[in-house]
Amino acid sequence: MPLLDRHRVTKLGELSALELSLAGPERMIREQDVALLIKAAYDDATDTARAAFMARVQKMPTSAWPWSAVQAAPPAARPRGGGGLGNLGVPQPVVPTTPALLILLRGQADTADADPGNQLPAQGTPDGAAWEGLYSALDRWDTATIRQYIRPQGWALVGMEGPKEGQDDGATSGPPAPAPNETLPGLPATQPAAVPLWKQPAVLVAGATALVATGVTVYALTRDSASRRLEAELERQAGEARKQ
Repeated sequence: MPLLDRHRVTKLGELSALELSLAGPERMIREQDVALLIKAAYDDATDTARAAFMARVQKMPTSAWPWSAVQAAPPAARPRGGGGLGNLGVPQPVVPTTPALLILLRGQADTADADPGNQLPAQGTPDGAAWEGLYSALDRWDTATIRQYIRPQGWALVGMEGPKEGQDDGATSGPPAPAPNETLPGLPATQPAAVPLWKQPAVLVAGATALVATGVTVYALTRDSASRRLEAELERQAGEARKQ
């Protein structure tokens, strides 16, 4: 069954909303949360999802990295009819309505130790018919609807018994909702600013993966290698952004 980490989807929703509002020092502080989520999602994604993700972010300004990975156009900014001409007759760019990072989350590789709560029936199958509301919400990046399908124990159809993720039902049936900057299960802990990124255990992955980063080609022969190279790229991109 396909996997979709509900905790990372929740974190992506938080960071995608913050991308629209944060500026200055606060934006720089939360930048590491974005980088860590990218790293975690990239490590667990299939090669196909990785390639599709990088194809998306390559089209975005280098100075916007890593926030460009979680950027999504708010409803008011979404062009009607898929784009068009501006007031001066200049073609307007079509702003993606979903974050590029969602490609990695929806392309998670299946593993023997995967959380059963993150499993979903495949779209287009008889079992998946009841979940079309969730699939549609993911396609539109409708976070309010997506949250309705999340429970502490896993994905659940709307209307099923049990509190929603982060909702207090007055009992002890689920863990408390994490604070905005608290690490969610399945996501590496945020490191202090003085600690270099990607000091996380790495798991070797068979085969070789070629990753074309924004302006830099990253060759990943193992997950450990990908971790070191992606760390260097994120730090380089952050340095360039601060100089501008």
